[in-house]
Parts: sequence; structure tokens; C-alpha cells
Amino acid sequence: HSTSKKMVERTEQDFRDLTFILAKKTLTELGGRLNHIYFRMMRTKWASLSSRRNLTINRLMRHLPDHLLSYVIFHEVVHLKEKRHNDKFWKRISKKFDDYQELEKDLFVYWFQVVKRIQ
Repeated sequence: HSTSKKMVERTEQDFRDLTFILAKKTLTELGGRLNHIYFRMMRTKWASLSSRRNLTINRLMRHLPDHLLSYVIFHEVVHLKEKRHNDKFWKRISKKFDDYQELEKDLFVYWFQVVKRIQ
């Protein structure tokens, strides 16, 4: 577990295409439906899900490796079933990502690398 992570270089369009593919795959897997997917710069988080089922993706996620992009999308889609980060939520997460605690740490490290890069 290193403190420096390799950032991914992908175009905005490739990032959007991959996000839609991963979201569709996750929705098929978990059930549920999203109203819309938005892409914008966010100051404090990678993504969020609104009560109206709108998924907002931080545009900085385009620098994350595929497995973390997949994890963040899965994490947000689980919120369609479980609103809070309670035991039921993390149990659903761990069914697909048993290493979710490590992934959360990686996201934390990436956050500072990506933000530093764009400043």
C-alpha cells in the first residue's frame, strides 16, 4: 500500500463513456434506476446521489483507475437501497468489494494527488 498512486490519463469523453457503462452494469447487478448522471467539479467528494436519484460524478474521477471508478459508482448506487453508511450498507458493499476499506484508503490518497495536480 504505497502513499503515491498512479493517476490515469483518459479523455473527458472516454471517462464519460466508461462511467455510463459502469453505471448501467451496476444498476443491472443491483437493481434500481437512476434519473440522471451529472458531471461536475466537486470540492469535497468523488460522487453523490440525490434523493431524486441523480448521480453526480466529480469530473476529477477521470484520473482514477477503472477499479476505483467502478467502486465509487457501485458505492453510490447502493445508496438507492440504503441511504446511510450503516451496517446493511457496508454489508452490501462487501459482497462485491470485500477489500472496500483498502479502496476507501486509496481514494483518500488519490484525492490529495489529484487536487494537488490541478492547482
